[in-house]
Amino acid sequence: MTTQNDTKQINPAALAPETAAKMLGLQVEIVQKHIAQGAPVAADGTINLIHYAAWLNRRINNGN
Repeated sequence: MTTQNDTKQINPAALAPETAAKMLGLQVEIVQKHIAQGAPVAADGTINLIHYAAWLNRRINNGN
């Protein structure tokens, strides 16, 4: 029997860079490079997937 405590919840508004990279099929070094280039992160270093996607979209549309 699976209880609520047995399942790991993933919060797309607070992902570790390693988790975000894995979910997006990227190498963690790419995500870390994006963070160094200004990708939005929370004070605890987590990534909001929606904010990150918007940041990436803005870069693509601005030719960066």
